[in-house]
Amino acid sequence: MKRKSIFLIITLILLLTTVLSGCSGSGSGSGSGETEPETVTERQSEGTEEVEGTVEEEVDWASKAVTDFSQETTITIQHEWGADLTSVLMKPIEDKLKAEGKNITVNWIQGSADSVALQELNASGVVPDIIYTSVGVSGLQELGMIEPIDDYMKIYEMDTSLIDPSVMSLLRSYDEKGSVIGVPTFADTFTLFYNKEIFDMFGVPYPTDHMTWDETIDLAKKLTGERNGIQYRGLSIGHKNSVTNDTLAPLKALTSNFVDPETDEVILTKEPAVTKYFELMKKFYSIPGLYERDPEKQASFFANGTAAMLVSWPTYMEWGIPEEVRANTNAVLVPIWGGEDMFTPPTQAHMFILNKYSENKDAAFQWMKEEVSEDMQTYFSANGFPTVLKSPEAIETFGSEKQQVYEGQNVKAYFPENARVLEGRKSEYQKMAEDFIVEKLPEFANSDMNIAEFLRKVEEELEIKIKEEKLKVEQAG
Repeated sequence: MKRKSIFLIITLILLLTTVLSGCSGSGSGSGSGETEPETVTERQSEGTEEVEGTVEEEVDWASKAVTDFSQETTITIQHEWGADLTSVLMKPIEDKLKAEGKNITVNWIQGSADSVALQELNASGVVPDIIYTSVGVSGLQELGMIEPIDDYMKIYEMDTSLIDPSVMSLLRSYDEKGSVIGVPTFADTFTLFYNKEIFDMFGVPYPTDHMTWDETIDLAKKLTGERNGIQYRGLSIGHKNSVTNDTLAPLKALTSNFVDPETDEVILTKEPAVTKYFELMKKFYSIPGLYERDPEKQASFFANGTAAMLVSWPTYMEWGIPEEVRANTNAVLVPIWGGEDMFTPPTQAHMFILNKYSENKDAAFQWMKEEVSEDMQTYFSANGFPTVLKSPEAIETFGSEKQQVYEGQNVKAYFPENARVLEGRKSEYQKMAEDFIVEKLPEFANSDMNIAEFLRKVEEELEIKIKEEKLKVEQAG
């Protein structure tokens, strides 16, 4: 969706006239002035049906490349972490470009990629060339700020063969034409942490790779109970009492859409995978002593040393698990459903977006391209940022610069090889649907309502929320 608020349009006309007049070109700091590579649409008639296909013209992509970046160009990158952290972490990219004779300097600014923050930034007259987002892309889509990078990838021969196919499918899933909308930063996967001390206490063998979700639930039963006056819990799906976005990990391994991307219809009751997930969660929540129903007693049980297993992100090891618990922690691959469903959840990744209104697109893409180069991803991986590449070197080096956290850990368990590849595009209301399901999980856990009845209720409420959101957008623009 490419809606712009009236406010943004007026602001851009006043402040960015030059940019708007050239936004159909590939604009660069070196002033190439060349237009974007074009595609043609071929419509063929077969009987009474029309078949549409996009056929690329024969294009000399190399001729469209800007090859001289000797003139100093400053690109501005907006990142929510702030300049102090990002400028240090990302400095090797800038150093590499300069070593190659590309005189590109980065100016870091802090800011979120939500629509309100972006409108405030645009109103101030600041035009970042690249925007980092960890909050989805709906704000960027509403304001028409996303520049698809397919053509730049061809012009500058960006190699995507090493990028996790699941990540590439994610980058295409946001665009109605299946275009790549950005480059990924670091991978968000799932792993299964386990506390060896609790397993030893209960006399239960440690978990293994490739366990199914049912096997994991059965194992959790054996590890749930009281010892020495302390209540131990066999499993947390999500780092806080099994009601976080992580708790949807088993569901995401089965399906990626809860709202039809073409019609905006909520399809919770029509999607068998959703029912299958809630059947699993009903078994989970029904284990006595496993799920804490008292809000005042809810906590991050794995972090406080009273949960035997945890499904969460690999980096939770560093920022969520204290040192005394970490000493007894290791990991195996996240469970799978088994049978025909051998996939783990899709690999998520926050991304850098090329701003449609950038005046330095070619220079900005030089920087973006290096974000996913093998040497840079290996460097990031060594510093504890999971790689988005299927590179053995980048994977094996994970955490090597943070030995105090990852020494002795089974880091290969952080990088599943069978992550689901997304098919088609996501609805713009997908994130809203995911958050709403998570919001309703405590109600489900504390209810004796049957699953079909519960899903009908959630579906009706979600349909109302989507209608309200659409109305807000219509009234705003």
